[in-house]
Amino acid sequence: MKITVKMRGTCGELAQGFYRGEPVLITCPIEKFSTAIVSDEFAGVFDLGSKSQAILDKVCGGREFKFGLRLTSELPRGKGMASSSADMAAVAQAVALSLGRRLSPNELGKLCASIEPTDGIFYPGVVAMNPLTGRLIKSIRAQELFQVAVFDYGGEVDTLKLNRRSDFEFPTLADEIDFTLTERSALANQSILPKRGLEDLMTFARDLGAVAVNVAHSGTVAGIFFRADDSYAAKKVAAVRRRFDFLDFMTLTRLAV
Repeated sequence: MKITVKMRGTCGELAQGFYRGEPVLITCPIEKFSTAIVSDEFAGVFDLGSKSQAILDKVCGGREFKFGLRLTSELPRGKGMASSSADMAAVAQAVALSLGRRLSPNELGKLCASIEPTDGIFYPGVVAMNPLTGRLIKSIRAQELFQVAVFDYGGEVDTLKLNRRSDFEFPTLADEIDFTLTERSALANQSILPKRGLEDLMTFARDLGAVAVNVAHSGTVAGIFFRADDSYAAKKVAAVRRRFDFLDFMTLTRLAV
């Protein structure tokens, strides 16, 4: 028996704030993953952090887990890329499947949120959700596909210590991705977790033909969005790297819609 579960990470959030008094974030899922493997071909539990171990204990109901479990991840820690949420959700689903049960996205959301504020990577596509409860508020359509260039400002952020709340208010929750809202939310977050030269980065990216720039509201990354058919995206990334040499380029990936 071998069960493999992959959960996507994120490039921060498309937006974060409040809607009708409720904390909300709009997810920015990308094609980078945490992977949990459960098997009866090896024994022991490998590479789980404290949060993933806590999820394992919750899913098992405090009973000893009888199979082997290994967790790997493409997502760096402390960057705002949903590494903890992806780890926990992957472990929870893999373990549940080995016990004969499949967890719904809503169940995964509640489990993850019981450990820490969570990113909604267990829901398909882009969604608006409550990070404190894991509750789905709205699914959000993408009318086209996008490439995402992920840049890192450096360092790490402890998301449990950082206050994830923001004074930014959503005027409405649209049915489609609103990149204007994305950039307003990113700029509003400057008073909470400032990112050097963000407005200059937005202007430079737009001059290159990018669609928008987003940030991790409680992390160190920013994303530049290019249309999927932009064959010059790699060259434009190189131009950003030359102009903003204090940023570390991490990857050119896709928005997972």
